[in-house]
Amino acid sequence: MTDAGGRGSWELIGLSDLDQQVYRRVLLDPGADAAAHSEALSCPAAQVHGALDRLVSLGLLRLDTATGGRHEAVDPLAGLGALVRERRHALDRLEAASHDLSRVFAAGLMRTEPRRLFEVVEGRAATATRIHDLLGSARSEVVGIDSPPYVAPSSAYVSDAELDLLRRGVRFRSLYASPVLDEPALVARIHWMVESGEEARVLPQVPMKLLVVDRESAVVLLTGEEAAPETVSVVAARSALTDGLQAMFEQLWSHASPIRFGSGRHGATQARDADTTELVDLLTAGMKDESIARHFGISPRTVRRRIAALLDELDATGRFQAGVRAVKRGLL
Repeated sequence: MTDAGGRGSWELIGLSDLDQQVYRRVLLDPGADAAAHSEALSCPAAQVHGALDRLVSLGLLRLDTATGGRHEAVDPLAGLGALVRERRHALDRLEAASHDLSRVFAAGLMRTEPRRLFEVVEGRAATATRIHDLLGSARSEVVGIDSPPYVAPSSAYVSDAELDLLRRGVRFRSLYASPVLDEPALVARIHWMVESGEEARVLPQVPMKLLVVDRESAVVLLTGEEAAPETVSVVAARSALTDGLQAMFEQLWSHASPIRFGSGRHGATQARDADTTELVDLLTAGMKDESIARHFGISPRTVRRRIAALLDELDATGRFQAGVRAVKRGLL
């Protein structure tokens, strides 16, 4: 019989190598008694009896008095499934406790060694690893601010981990600087993430690259517009700084425009309405005509013509007024 699950997996539910071997013997030969199992495994009878008792206590076996006290297996889907669920709940409780203990730890550091609340991370690989670890600990929400330039292509640190978070039901909000939308590869990535559940908004400019996890930990990239060859970042534990970074994000988020992508499944009228809504979003975000043209895959002249038509339709004299009137009409 193959070693299904791997040896380490069995230890997670409290089974030793011998327990596993005895369990497999009972599954393989249901009619055998303890002596037969002992002989088949070349193992002392006392050790086999001990393993059988442990398997009974875990709910994987039961004693069948009708057959003279032989051990009978419970369906593994039920028996092992119950053990796995019990351990999973225990691990969930332990994970929740780790977050509480982390806050206690941060409070202790604040009183005694405040420097340890902050960690400088140097190098692309080290930054990616640190971000991946923090994202893996997320329970409720991650917020991020993203902008060029990129040392790593397509801001690849986050994508795979973000998809896993979204599948787990963790809310993910991303705020982008409008120059990001000038890069087709980045637009395709954002489209993909939005389709997967990310909430995305855009501003003409953002102050920094930032990631805040569960309002408790933050990563700030210190590599600025000079696009230095090495990535340098600061990781901050729960403190007034992380509270301030979260508050800054919320303020920026409230002034940003949603990034929407039209769906080809709509009819012609719905598609036009979606395009109009998206055009207003991009205008209010401060995007230039050339950037909007690249976003839609049309010429700048066509964009200017559509903007003029939109201003005329909304009876607006400027782009800001168009945004205000679009809100009143329910376009945004």
